[in-house]
Amino acid sequence: MKKFWLNSLLKAYAVIMIVIIGCLSFILSYVAWQGKKQEIERISQQAATRLVEEVEYYNRRTIQLAQSLVENQAKLEGVYKYFTLSPAEYASWRLSEDVPDYVQVSLHRNINNIYVENDFVKGIDIALKDYKTVFISTRETKGGKQIAAEKFKPAADAFPIAIYDKAAGQVIGTVYITVDTTIFKNIVDNTRREIPLVARITSSYNKEIAHFGENHLSKDTRWIKKETAYNYLVQVAVPSFYMFNSILSSISLIVLSGLALVVILYWSLQRIFLNYQRQVVDIVDTIQDITQGENNKRIDTATKEQELLLIATNTNTMLNSLDKNIRDIYRLQLTQKDANMRALQAQINPHFMYNTLEFIRMYAVMQSQEELADIIYEFSSLLRNNTSSETKTRLEDELEFCRKYSYLCMVRHPKSVAYGFKIDEGLKDMLLPKFSIQPLVENYFAHGIDYRRKDNVISVKAVKIAGAVRLLIQDNGCGMPPEKLAQIQQMLANRQLLDIDNGEIRKSIGIVNVHERFLLFFGERYNIQIESRKNQGVTYTIEIKDE
Repeated sequence: MKKFWLNSLLKAYAVIMIVIIGCLSFILSYVAWQGKKQEIERISQQAATRLVEEVEYYNRRTIQLAQSLVENQAKLEGVYKYFTLSPAEYASWRLSEDVPDYVQVSLHRNINNIYVENDFVKGIDIALKDYKTVFISTRETKGGKQIAAEKFKPAADAFPIAIYDKAAGQVIGTVYITVDTTIFKNIVDNTRREIPLVARITSSYNKEIAHFGENHLSKDTRWIKKETAYNYLVQVAVPSFYMFNSILSSISLIVLSGLALVVILYWSLQRIFLNYQRQVVDIVDTIQDITQGENNKRIDTATKEQELLLIATNTNTMLNSLDKNIRDIYRLQLTQKDANMRALQAQINPHFMYNTLEFIRMYAVMQSQEELADIIYEFSSLLRNNTSSETKTRLEDELEFCRKYSYLCMVRHPKSVAYGFKIDEGLKDMLLPKFSIQPLVENYFAHGIDYRRKDNVISVKAVKIAGAVRLLIQDNGCGMPPEKLAQIQQMLANRQLLDIDNGEIRKSIGIVNVHERFLLFFGERYNIQIESRKNQGVTYTIEIKDE
């Protein structure tokens, strides 16, 4: 018995908690990551859509404003006169021009009206085809001036609009209307919330009109691109560092919360089991003291409760009975020592352990510890089978014994190993030597299994084939090296009983015992084959011919 078995149980609970909370943390982290991605995608799409709408709106407005400068022949003539006459001549022409009052031929007046009526306009430039000068103006200098065409450079945030002579049906020049890009920035700011969106707007000539946010982005930045009806390109992106930092902070919070929960739950379990642990440790320490020679020492039952009280009381009773038997043995004649010892040993009820285990199992059932109850039941069944004096058994019972053994081996690593047993209906009552299959299953759990893997599996099948019964024991364990396999195959090929004092044979005593049991029981009807590849498991094929 382990001194601190309860500590192992607590550690198992802790591992289970860590796995469960770890899985939950992973799921929550994944959900948070997906949620953040979807939120960023939604806001980016929303910002891009809003920007496209605004760019299209202001593009239409600038087209209307540009066309208003030449919407009739009088205004068109006013534009030409401005570029061809001197300032004095242009002023004289305006005064002498006989047009209705509602028609404004003065370019300066028309430009000024645009500034007054449209707050978003920052500048208006006019460049006519084949003219050597360009008219430029800003909101601060609405009167504007002419500069040499070769010195003119349109503003980056200007919308270029072609103007037409409607009578001639041809393009006469281009009007550049510079807009206040803060209207686009406000859209981004109002949409992005706390997300640092990056947005840029480029014209159909691939000229950047506006850029908001981070300037230096990584090459793998994902841009959301939308094109307007006038071939302006709107692009919106989120810096990758923000995505990483945002998700990292969310995951960190979830992981830290999970760790805190693990600590709290583990501490709570320790507190809950503290009294139970003290009782178990006292029982273990007392038993160890007795094994060290303190034969008169007994377990203190005053501090024990429930199943531990039952164990302590029965153990004290057993120790008292054992002491009495030992004293009686020493009183016997030396010549009758061996016989008397066997008689006294026979007085110890072999069912004591079974009954004690059954008491513990029933208490586990009452405490809703179904898994613990199943483990105790399977272990008790194995003990009963081991103490049975029968030398042969039914095939169904042998496989059931192997299943129980596999189940107990699996309990330590429930998520690392699986097993399966299959038997044809007509083979259940077939007789064979007892413990003739179990050593092969035990070999797998003792030497073949790799608990670092999650896909360990062993299967045992009993099937009826033409003229024989086939037993197939397969696993996917570590397998055998070729040299070892060849050595075992050579031993199994021998139809005679082997010398177990041979050192090489003793290394494979389990397989040798199985071979000799079948050989003695079935004789020439029996045959066995073994196949194995390293890291790919072992397959035992046993065939028993019909009589």
